[in-house]
Amino acid sequence: MKSPFTIFLYALTLLLLVACGGDQRRDDAVLVVEPDSVAMQRLNGIWVDAETQTVVFRVDGDSLFYPNSSSQPVRFAIYEDTLLLFTADSVRFPIIRQKDYSFVYESLSGDSITLLRSENPLDSLIFFSTEHEYAPILLNEEVSRDTVVFSPSNERYHLYIKVNPTHYRVVQTTFTDEGLPIENVYFDNIIHVGVYNGRAKLFSHDFVKADFAELIPQEFLKGAILSNGEFGNVDRDGCHFNITLCQPNGSSCYVVSVVVDYRGQLEKKLIEY
Repeated sequence: MKSPFTIFLYALTLLLLVACGGDQRRDDAVLVVEPDSVAMQRLNGIWVDAETQTVVFRVDGDSLFYPNSSSQPVRFAIYEDTLLLFTADSVRFPIIRQKDYSFVYESLSGDSITLLRSENPLDSLIFFSTEHEYAPILLNEEVSRDTVVFSPSNERYHLYIKVNPTHYRVVQTTFTDEGLPIENVYFDNIIHVGVYNGRAKLFSHDFVKADFAELIPQEFLKGAILSNGEFGNVDRDGCHFNITLCQPNGSSCYVVSVVVDYRGQLEKKLIEY
């Protein structure tokens, strides 16, 4: 059995080791890379494509503005020879050369893109002021539809669809001809579906995008909005509704059939892409 003195020495040794380890950690230098503020300031101004002479962007402070009223400003930073754009998925572009009146970078596809500082004062007219509030785009107004239908057994049903704009934001990223990411922000919708048999409520639900996650690929769903809701048909299976989910630019859509049977049970199936 160890003596109390031996135990004391053992404990003291442990304390010294921990203390030394702590001092060593405090002495270690933390490497922090700061943005190149001089290079960022040098990029301030309006820049045009060297080949087409079209305006590409304007830089003000640490923000990049596109000549498009619906496009969100993008924060940026320059670290040594890299341009970093802080979009939903941050994008890096190697800088090939930067001068006062020219800026050359490598696009995501590996092309060399040359921009020139604009000397045309009229180019500033296509931009909003830096104080402009870039609000998300509202693609739908509130839409209400209702109709009366009869089942195969001649029962009367009252159907409702309501498309309600929300403040849920959907970000869509596209790319300019120069390979730069543009983010447009849209408001998503909620689609209400209701089925009544006389005064009895058979079914009522507010559909959101997550309700269709098992039918639509996650990557598509992330950038899509609930675009529209329409009546389908009535048959022995129940009352059919068609819910459309689209990319905000309308480039591609999914149509989901929502079927409410005569017991108020719901079935969803993909009918079109």
